[in-house]
Amino acid sequence: MNGMELQPLIRQDVPFVRDGQVVRFILDEEARPAWSKALEGALNGVDLCMPQRYQAQRKIMTGDTRRKRFVDFVSGAHGVKVDLASGPSGYFAAMLDRLEDDDIFIVTDACPSVIAAHAKACERGNCFIFDVDLDQRLPFADESVDAFSGNLLNNVDHYAELIREIHRCLKPGGRFAAIELFFDHGCKTFEHLNAQGAVWASFETFMAFCEGVGFRYLDSDVLLTRKGRIAEGDLYPLDPDDGSTDRTIYFEKR
Repeated sequence: MNGMELQPLIRQDVPFVRDGQVVRFILDEEARPAWSKALEGALNGVDLCMPQRYQAQRKIMTGDTRRKRFVDFVSGAHGVKVDLASGPSGYFAAMLDRLEDDDIFIVTDACPSVIAAHAKACERGNCFIFDVDLDQRLPFADESVDAFSGNLLNNVDHYAELIREIHRCLKPGGRFAAIELFFDHGCKTFEHLNAQGAVWASFETFMAFCEGVGFRYLDSDVLLTRKGRIAEGDLYPLDPDDGSTDRTIYFEKR
């Protein structure tokens, strides 16, 4: 597929507007997610310095074998690659460096300032930025995507539905790689999240849910472990003695 031919990727029932490398699926500003409106207000015209973020993340994501493995796994899929809830970090920059001419890489977000910053920094003709609400159905056609990636997708309200959508959109044998925060099985935060049906309550619940949807679990690497909160003001963990782990986790569609 040529990098400019996006139409075959998009569901026929989904309206959109294309503006160069940006494809907008949120056509009514009133329908934009509340979190993206709040982030837009907080940024308030701040220069995100995205090229510098890309450069810093290239070093981070290739600087150790576990993160480089993540880049290799996603980059090893030939064709259409979609990064979900990309945010302002630019962590996927090393994957952009590995694109072949006939690959397509799609960045997704719903914050206008973040979208504009990526559009300015992603200078490759086969890199696109989709303005999309991930708590709605994905705009991709069935079995149209070769790989999905995501970094802390637990920020999505309807994570379980998103995983089902990822499975729908992936081609058979397609890849799904995530970097996710999981809580220790049995701790207070796990019990709380598990009771709410959060698929990311623990590594075990996430793996079991994805396999139940129709993915084949391949492997996982521990990036770091911690006890207590990452930052002051975080909602989780509920108990300062609760442990959590950042992991990469790899699946393919059966």
